[in-house]
Amino acid sequence: MTTGWAMRVLAVLAVVAALGWCGYWFIGARALDSAITSGLVAAQDAGAEVSTEGHVIRGFPNRFDVTFDAPRVASEGIAWSAPFVQFFALSYRLNHLIAVFPHDQRLTVFGHEALVHSEDMRASLVAEAGRDLPLERIALVGQQLEVMVNGQTHQIDGLRAASRRIAPREHQISVLLETLIPDQPLMEREDPQRLYPRFFDVLRLDAEVEFDRAIDRHLIGGAEPRLTRLSLTGGRAAWTGTDITASGNLTPGMDGRLSGDVLVTVTGWRALVDLARAAGVMPAEHDALIVMALQGLVAPDNPERIEAGFSVRDGAVWLGPIQVGQLPPLW
Repeated sequence: MTTGWAMRVLAVLAVVAALGWCGYWFIGARALDSAITSGLVAAQDAGAEVSTEGHVIRGFPNRFDVTFDAPRVASEGIAWSAPFVQFFALSYRLNHLIAVFPHDQRLTVFGHEALVHSEDMRASLVAEAGRDLPLERIALVGQQLEVMVNGQTHQIDGLRAASRRIAPREHQISVLLETLIPDQPLMEREDPQRLYPRFFDVLRLDAEVEFDRAIDRHLIGGAEPRLTRLSLTGGRAAWTGTDITASGNLTPGMDGRLSGDVLVTVTGWRALVDLARAAGVMPAEHDALIVMALQGLVAPDNPERIEAGFSVRDGAVWLGPIQVGQLPPLW
């Protein structure tokens, strides 16, 4: 008798809990739909060009899955569009979003249009739980990319990009490209002497950025955060016979020219010197001095590896008192 009564109570509680959870999902879905509609209007009122042909919310009962049809976003010379984009979030953890992109996307940067095809591309976004939902970290992963610009096709086997907040308005950023193959007809046309590599095994860039305000939910419908500081903190470039890693702090001036100090490790430095000499970026009058200085930096366990600290001033690269090259401005 007692056991049967207890079972009936548990059954009733289970049904009530299930109905309550279902009700929570439908209430949440309705609130999410309203927030999406008002957010799109607020973004447009703030001057951003944001449009979709519609959206659908699914995922009952444990997720909120939102699909936007034909989204387009444009602001200050940059525009992105795609046939669709999907966002997924667990109904009990709405501050963590997963985004899945279609195979084909279109990106326009200051009038230059690129068609991006990928076998798989998705992103993860985590905001700190709280009223303002400040961005905590974001990651983007892409596989088997083809980027088509002006009839040229550049191939990338793997793309990894990530950002994490290190202070209320500061973020660390890292971008990694694996097996980058530039458009070969373009390379043959621009570099008939074949001075430069035809593919890169790895390209990586690390940086720190600071904005004038936090990146949070107020980004929708509010003023866009303005970049107040950019510092390049590391990088790597590797291709056949050469591997270059760098760490330090380089900051561009108003003219885009870099200044700062950087520690560089080069494996295959002799091939790099030959390349710099052939490309004309190493001052001929300092050729012998540069080679002599670099030979003094050779690692005792590997004659092909050197490690040296360089000073960069307005784009000019100095090894002690000797100028060894010139970096192009970032803009």
